[in-house]
Amino acid sequence: MSSEALPSPAPRREGRAVASSSGIVIGRVQKLLYGRKPIPEREIEAAQTRVEVQRLLRAIDEARSEVDIERAHLLKTGTHDMLLLLDVHRMLIADPELLNRATHRITEKCINAEWALRQEMDAIQLTFEKIDDDYLRNRKDDIEHAGRRILRHLLGSQPEMNEGLNQARNTTYPVIYAGDDFSVSDIVSMWRHGVAGVVIEQGGVDAHNIIVARGIGLPALVGAVGCLANVEDGETIILDAEQGRWILNPEYGEEEAYARSITDFCLAQAELNAYACLPSTSSDGHELKLMANIEFAEELDVADHIGIDGIGLYRSEFLFLNNSGMPGEDEQFEQYVEIVRRMKGKPVTMRLLDIGGDKPWRYHDLTTNIEGGANPAMGLRGIRLLLRWPDLLRSQLRAMLRAGEEGPVHILIPMVTNIGEIKEVRRLAEECHRELALRAPISIGTMIEVPASALIADELATVSDFFSVGTNDLTQYTLAADRTDEEVAGLYESGHAAVFHLIRLAAEAARRAGIPISICGELSSNPEWTGTLLNLGMDSLSMSLNKVLRIRQELRQQKYEPVI
Repeated sequence: MSSEALPSPAPRREGRAVASSSGIVIGRVQKLLYGRKPIPEREIEAAQTRVEVQRLLRAIDEARSEVDIERAHLLKTGTHDMLLLLDVHRMLIADPELLNRATHRITEKCINAEWALRQEMDAIQLTFEKIDDDYLRNRKDDIEHAGRRILRHLLGSQPEMNEGLNQARNTTYPVIYAGDDFSVSDIVSMWRHGVAGVVIEQGGVDAHNIIVARGIGLPALVGAVGCLANVEDGETIILDAEQGRWILNPEYGEEEAYARSITDFCLAQAELNAYACLPSTSSDGHELKLMANIEFAEELDVADHIGIDGIGLYRSEFLFLNNSGMPGEDEQFEQYVEIVRRMKGKPVTMRLLDIGGDKPWRYHDLTTNIEGGANPAMGLRGIRLLLRWPDLLRSQLRAMLRAGEEGPVHILIPMVTNIGEIKEVRRLAEECHRELALRAPISIGTMIEVPASALIADELATVSDFFSVGTNDLTQYTLAADRTDEEVAGLYESGHAAVFHLIRLAAEAARRAGIPISICGELSSNPEWTGTLLNLGMDSLSMSLNKVLRIRQELRQQKYEPVI
């Protein structure tokens, strides 16, 4: 087989994403489509190619034998419906052209057998997709299934490779996964296994997977429409999460420029590391606690290295969103208390379940409104939904209050618009507290995230133990601009004068009432606003973990000059 039979080098392509985390990485892309497992991608020495070819031959023989055994079994049981399909698989597995082309890839490109086979499978399927005849075009699925049989035996021939994710740590180049969608659990698993970055076609600004990626510092793009149609396994890709773009098969000079940017980025990060675990104070010693927004306990592995002053926002809905059923009180307690124990006496603010709107977990089981309303962001969500289902609210309150026996826990109420909502939550919390015979004090706070709550902040402060200003939703509701809507995203401005006015109203009310107030959302992690928030008298800022060191650096250059 001549080298002309191999696909020609792919052209340069680029695209943008709806949302991104942070960081820049250059790596080799691997597509992870639904039902498709990751494989190791390794460049090898020329002397090793003979071993890889032998591995491929053995895997083909084992896959063919596997089909023969299945076929014999079906014949004995009298089940003939699957025989034709098995015969097709056997023919594809034994196809000498598949072996020859995959072998050529191994020897010419000096890559491992799994990678060579995966590339060849994709090339054959691409050819089938271009056929006009529907029947023949659909046969590409048979190629995928037959190829997976061989891949399974290839991976089994090296037990240490059974988990493809583990290979992300040991590849010559960083691995970047591209897929149509990855769950939060997928993101966490990839991060744990050393994947360099992810590119996801689906999702928007508020997608939970991108929120988690930001928190753990994994370079990621969400809403990268069109990426999968252009990318092939093994191609070089630049993932620029700083500018929300990807570049496939970059030109040499372009790749070199990005390599220098990565070096500069790493140097800047090393400089920030000097601020790890330092006190969160201004240049003149005024404390402004820097807290973290988290969704799961594993994020605290990062927190241990940078030093945080507590958890300013624990999004409890993560437990619900990743559970097929309704988590009971004990299951919730185990999750909550793990967070509290990890913080070793530092405060933890837990937000009550905030579903509805863009987080529709079991929404249709909890409301009779099948469509979720014409404008779900302003519909039955947050505390409104919880008060509709007091048993759900009660189980969550009990679990949080129990966790509070092992460390300071503050309970935050989302989507508050009137004083009655806080009074009812407090009544239920006190009732649960008595039933459980607990001793730790109850701390109930109001999330200021709609204009109404800011405008009546003085009244809300009389029944609240603290305030937390959620600037993302506050901006959205104040400006009537959905930041996930491309048509009006340009109107979404978290530093808008109207938003600042509402934040100031809340800060003044908190000061008059003598209760703490914090900021979470985009403003908290914007260094241009650090000085302003410091001087407004904020007690703490809460942000993604990967933003803490940058804000601490900025804070220590500021001087406290109170304006209220």
